[in-house]
Amino acid sequence: MRTIWDVVTEQCARTPEAVAAVGRRLYTYEDVTQRAATLSTTLLGGIPPGSLIAHDIPDPVGAAILMLAAARRGCPVLPLHPDSPRAHRAKILADARPTVVVQSTEEARFTAVEPDPSQEPAAAAPAELAGTAYVMYTSGSTGQPKGVAIPHHALLARLAGLARTPGLAAGESILAMTALTFDISIAELLLPLTVGAHFIAAPPQARTDPDAFTALLTHHTPDVVQATPSFWRLVTAAGWHTAPAQRVWCGGEALTHDLATRLLPRTTELWNLYGPTEATIWATAARIRTPDAITLGHPLPGTGLLLHAPTTNDAEPQEGELLLYGDGLATGYLGRNDLTHERFHSHPTPHGPQRAYHTGDRARRLPNGQFLYLGRTDHQIKLRGQRIELGEIEATLQEHPAITEAVVLLRHPDRPEHAYLEAHITTTTELTTPDLRQWARHHLPSTHHPTRYTTHTALPRTTNGKTDRIALTQRATSRQPDRE
Repeated sequence: MRTIWDVVTEQCARTPEAVAAVGRRLYTYEDVTQRAATLSTTLLGGIPPGSLIAHDIPDPVGAAILMLAAARRGCPVLPLHPDSPRAHRAKILADARPTVVVQSTEEARFTAVEPDPSQEPAAAAPAELAGTAYVMYTSGSTGQPKGVAIPHHALLARLAGLARTPGLAAGESILAMTALTFDISIAELLLPLTVGAHFIAAPPQARTDPDAFTALLTHHTPDVVQATPSFWRLVTAAGWHTAPAQRVWCGGEALTHDLATRLLPRTTELWNLYGPTEATIWATAARIRTPDAITLGHPLPGTGLLLHAPTTNDAEPQEGELLLYGDGLATGYLGRNDLTHERFHSHPTPHGPQRAYHTGDRARRLPNGQFLYLGRTDHQIKLRGQRIELGEIEATLQEHPAITEAVVLLRHPDRPEHAYLEAHITTTTELTTPDLRQWARHHLPSTHHPTRYTTHTALPRTTNGKTDRIALTQRATSRQPDRE
């Protein structure tokens, strides 16, 4: 089985002295591969191939080296967020049951700790992890995060496609700035190492401080900077105008006309990228040349895209749910065969029946063959670049002993810079907003915290007895203006 380790070591054989990563020091390809080889035989040497290796390494250089070491060992990796609430982290560890958790003492220095004694590791590597490169946990509608298993062949196919479109070449650089629990970080860490390019590890403050970000661009002048629309709104609103980015990759949530208008003068190329975790990083790309024509573009090399509209008899509907197929699909959800079978199944394609993933995203086919994003078919949202199942927040709030029902809405979905989450709850005893915020802090990632809480004696119902979300939205809209 060919892995990312094989591809990077082949590149190292061609350019051993070329720069592979820039962190607190420069790392050549030989540095990176030697460190990964040593790690795989020392710290990971006693771990059976196929075992899941979790890590909460904060630095991009260390994370890249660990992924290569794990691939050499034949083990998939699971990134954990160092700042994740204990309860949320416990859910992931209990579900994934990794053999070991790797941590770093400093950049590219590692130590291993056993998982929490209450979380027994798997007795043997699950058969479903065979050939898996990494597992990435995403929000789950039932309150339980779900692990998406990405096989090596999907990862290599996607990286090869991204090297062509939007494109990264030998000698170029990309900024590694994305949180390592967000799968687009994989493109920042591994794509450059497959083509003879290098990544630049951004300090944490560059993710939130526009001045630190500008200083970073000025000092390193990366060829590619990838970030979410939320980040680009932050830096453009702060007046970023010096040190223009050479090429901007924008994805993780919808790119708006206003943001494209602000970004286009600041870059030589603006790309709108789309793709769920289940499709391995990104699945489509569109070169944006004018803010009046923002689309999802075309599928990346090796990926196919269909529209599915079960209520129509059209063989090729012009509007419907996006289905993705091809080389970049996940194996499925770790330990969740029911959910895997629900979202992945065979579907007719121009190349015959193929396994396809139902994204839950709606789109329209345009006359030029590109696709226009229309929104979701369910209650999943994207906020600040994070994929969030509102049902996960609702289920977690309902774990509170005094909360009998909870519904969470996204406010201002059409104005991303002002968007936030609002929770509507019913309770058996009086709860203050500070009480509710504290519960959220201990049980949910910060990206999932509601900004506003509203308590009701009863939630409105539709005629079939379901919670009337439309009525709740109308009530919220009719109140005094929200805090923004």
